[in-house]
Amino acid sequence: MKNWMLILYSIIFVGLVMFGFSLIIQTQTSLTIPDLIDSLFKNDDEYIDVSKCSSRESLLLKDDFSDYHLSKLKEYESICSSYVTDTLMIFMDMPKDLILADTKALDLSNTLKEFHESGINPLVIVEPVTEWGLIDFEEFDTGFYDLWISSFFEKLKSYGVTDEMIGTWVPFPEANLPYWNRSNATPSQFGSVVNRYLRILKSYFPEAKGSVLLNSATYESTDFDWENGEYISLVPYVETLDKTLIASFGIQGFPWVNDSTAKIRRELFDANEFINPTITIEAAKTLGVSDVWINTGTFSSKYTLDPKSVVFIDDSTRREILEDILKQGEAIKSAGFNVSINLFSQDKSNSEEATNWSYWGSYVNNEDPNIYVFKTFVKLLEEKGINLWLFDTSKETVYEPDRLLR
Repeated sequence: MKNWMLILYSIIFVGLVMFGFSLIIQTQTSLTIPDLIDSLFKNDDEYIDVSKCSSRESLLLKDDFSDYHLSKLKEYESICSSYVTDTLMIFMDMPKDLILADTKALDLSNTLKEFHESGINPLVIVEPVTEWGLIDFEEFDTGFYDLWISSFFEKLKSYGVTDEMIGTWVPFPEANLPYWNRSNATPSQFGSVVNRYLRILKSYFPEAKGSVLLNSATYESTDFDWENGEYISLVPYVETLDKTLIASFGIQGFPWVNDSTAKIRRELFDANEFINPTITIEAAKTLGVSDVWINTGTFSSKYTLDPKSVVFIDDSTRREILEDILKQGEAIKSAGFNVSINLFSQDKSNSEEATNWSYWGSYVNNEDPNIYVFKTFVKLLEEKGINLWLFDTSKETVYEPDRLLR
């Protein structure tokens, strides 16, 4: 056999061996060969001083809040020894009669007043749900709920809420997910129902800010396995929105992993995929807004209600995902937008969602490495000029969705 043939066969053999080795490594670790080499040389012990998460001083938060979001924020500031955020996400539903419109307005007015007193901006997520169940998008679009929505805002105003307190409102969140009652609605009808709700809001509070929140992946089935979502253009959902009503655009995306009983581990930890800056920027440009916010988070455990299925994620992996999320925020920022990241951080281990999104438990152990992960993320955000918003609460049972895509 000639020398050149020996060389050729040797190259082919080595190539096949490397290809097989690469497949084994990727199957077992989800890392490519370059990723593996990078991880071997990466300095995991690189330490960032987070004695203070921020260069800003803590807010002057009192000790006796009636609102559970504010009492939790005080805990965050204590851990960070500094300012953390001035924007908190809260959830609410819609009234189905005049009595509930009054009751809900009174409850929310107390929250908004405490937020204002503390220097906190509310990000109000308004879900299409009432005491009698899911709201049909088409029925809402006929004006069926207009009287009750109007009464709610009229009462809110009568209880002393002002434009300065009202904050940002996000009706019909994640309308490209199928758990809402939108079976007969088209993407363009999303714009119609959002317009209807925000016009009523702004008739009472002209300075209120309207926003939308869409999931990065669009699902047509109730199976939220990440592989069943399509990362398609969100323009059909936003092009019918009245741009004069919308101040910002929100995109939602979360990491995912299948449960530990699966024969082959599958995961979605690539923030470039689950946030998808390309379709985010396209939708934001269509709306003509300057502000974009990302609703996301990382988990330490998932499928927590079943010991056989539970999956644990270590702190170093959570840190890597957060740093990847930050990169996507920077990509959106480089396209000319002001960017905020809303970190969903509640422990939902005991709920139907069975996922722990928090960075510490009910007992704060300062040796928990997840606390360092959170504090590092806060500091990096400030360095990059990206705002941090939060959702968390000190109350175990609070109205907020157990069906967010996880």
